[in-house]
Amino acid sequence: MKGKALTLVGALAVGQGLTAQPVPVPSQGPVGGVAGVGVPPAGPLGAPRMAGPLEPGTGAPVIAPLAAVKFLVPKDVRVTAFPGTPLSRIYDAPAVMGLRPGYAYRFELSNLPYQPGKTLYPEVEVRGTLVPRPGMKYMDYPLPIAFSQTDIERVLKGAVITKVVYLEDPEKALPTEVSPNNPVEMPDATDAAAIKAATENGRLMAVVRLGNLKPTADQLKPYAVEGTVLLPGEKYLRAPVAPPVFPFYAHPMFDPLLGPKGPKEECFVDGGDKGDPLGIGPAGRLGGLDATDVGVEYTIGGRRKVTTSNVVCICSPRFMIRRTEVLPSGFDQQHKLVAHTAAQGTGQLRERQTPMLEVALTKPAGFEGRVRPSAFVGKVGTAFFIGTSRPAVFAKVDNVQVVGVVVEPEQLTAFPFLAPLTVTKSVDPPGPKEPGEFVTITIKFANTGAKAIDDVVISDSLSPRLEYVAGSAQSDRPSNFAAADNDAGSVVVRWDLPGTLLPGQSGMVKFRAKVR
Repeated sequence: MKGKALTLVGALAVGQGLTAQPVPVPSQGPVGGVAGVGVPPAGPLGAPRMAGPLEPGTGAPVIAPLAAVKFLVPKDVRVTAFPGTPLSRIYDAPAVMGLRPGYAYRFELSNLPYQPGKTLYPEVEVRGTLVPRPGMKYMDYPLPIAFSQTDIERVLKGAVITKVVYLEDPEKALPTEVSPNNPVEMPDATDAAAIKAATENGRLMAVVRLGNLKPTADQLKPYAVEGTVLLPGEKYLRAPVAPPVFPFYAHPMFDPLLGPKGPKEECFVDGGDKGDPLGIGPAGRLGGLDATDVGVEYTIGGRRKVTTSNVVCICSPRFMIRRTEVLPSGFDQQHKLVAHTAAQGTGQLRERQTPMLEVALTKPAGFEGRVRPSAFVGKVGTAFFIGTSRPAVFAKVDNVQVVGVVVEPEQLTAFPFLAPLTVTKSVDPPGPKEPGEFVTITIKFANTGAKAIDDVVISDSLSPRLEYVAGSAQSDRPSNFAAADNDAGSVVVRWDLPGTLLPGQSGMVKFRAKVR
């Protein structure tokens, strides 16, 4: 019995006996809807395992079982999956397919424009997939496998093109609009440099290589693993007959006490106070307003204060490409063997150098000073910091007196929920977004304290993934509006609301923005 059990386990480990029943592949829904997909067995050392809806005991997020890819090629080009094998299927571009991560794939591009009879065989290595959010259809966000007419012509002339596709980190997003069908490509010198740049700026998703080499049928067979490609129009995918061949993104290492840290590339945040704390400086100006921050200034009891809003999350995965190209160079030349005889005597070289002596004297610069202890009185409360701005250090340098002082902001935003002015931010419509869609952002504020609040000023520094729609700003109270560029490549929208906000009163401002 034990021997038979071990034999069965060994068969499962290499993927045998798993293809008897097809398993449905869901086309939409939250993370929990992907659990029914045929899960590949554990791969080689270092290849993570794909999980069910939640990893037992960790609550870790589950990656999508497939990575959708879309072939963006010239018109009338045909894409063949599993070329050179009985599993081959031909589709007109643009074609969207689902690929299991951890495998290498070969496709055939035929019917190339102005190249009758020519074919190309790109290689696609899938290194990661999306982590779907509720309502996100992962097949609606395909990785771009893009080859232009120029790419095809250069490859047929001998060039080798590598494209590294990655899911952009919103915190490092380029402040530009990117179309899903026209991705941005950035050049790199080598493949290693392209992969490094991709991992530094997001999550590595796929490595695509294209050359003019035509593989043989034997060379194509290892790429044809049944149960790894969800073809267009299919709703069922068998379990793979072989394990993954290289590691792919699944669950990163995490602190056993704090738990897993969720992936951030699928969504970008806006609102709150992310970087340096917001504060009112000695000159009464707002400081610490970074990209994605919301700062709301107000006056209460004769003092200027600042608070912030909640954080909103906009899920809109955006793929970028790092590109390298190797061009043919050099030449072959043949020479006939000819007789050549030469004699060379032994050479000898002697050199003597006189020892050099260098003596230098540098007089140290004088520093005379006295630092005496100084009193510092402060109190740290739940939401504010009270201190004294007084001379703290005395010193003398070359008979010049230097006096240092300590200056603190009047209020920091460590605990905005305790502020008498409550600020909430929302995005409409909710749910995942495609680049190019428009959203309405609303900021509501209310005096939830017992004292009157004067001269409210609302500043929202937008994420580089958002583009303010000119003329869309609105307010339900008299206000002065302005928009100025921020350091992230977007804008800061600002409403100056003069007047008094009595306890219990509220207001609202809103504007439209385009998701880049």
